[in-house]
Amino acid sequence: MIREVKGASRRDKAAATRLKILRAAHDEFVENGYHGATIAAVARRAGVAPQTVYFTFHTKPALISAVIDMAVMGEDEPTIPQATDWWAAMAAAPAADEALRIFVRGTGPLFARASRISEILRAAALTDEEVRRTHDHHEGLRRAGFREVVDLLADKGRLRSGLDAESATDVLLTLLGDTTYYGFTVERGWSHERVMGWWEGVLPRVLLEEE
Repeated sequence: MIREVKGASRRDKAAATRLKILRAAHDEFVENGYHGATIAAVARRAGVAPQTVYFTFHTKPALISAVIDMAVMGEDEPTIPQATDWWAAMAAAPAADEALRIFVRGTGPLFARASRISEILRAAALTDEEVRRTHDHHEGLRRAGFREVVDLLADKGRLRSGLDAESATDVLLTLLGDTTYYGFTVERGWSHERVMGWWEGVLPRVLLEEE
């Protein structure tokens, strides 16, 4: 029993250190960009040694990848979108337009948390091949999830004429994305709720046949 308590204590301490590093890395990347951020600066912000950051995440691309994972899944109880209550509600919705609006509302907090750091990763990927692979990994995950949504919508009602599942996924990824959210909220000054309302109004008209 004593060993179990000690083991749990070590795990809790490691988890707390990891979270401190991720929060510090988020702030460092946002403030200085990917290329301007350093492991040493992240370590200073987190109050740990640089070796601790390297031991936990190994490389800077792995670190920003973990920061994005935290932004998408949350800090307290990390949960992939497919395991959330709102995803279940979307799957259970009787009509495609209702399901799509639930999806928009469900993803809203994810974009609010992740859009800025995702745009930093996207910019860095233009000039760094290793970062490009990290970016492509996250885009692959997003595409797979959005394709699940498109297939679900197709089962509930007809996709708009001229859209197959692949092209509908392309449209959804482009309109409902970090770049769009960041552009509206940061560059254009829209509120979160205004962006949500716009997406809720536009996406059903773009993707679904009218009843």
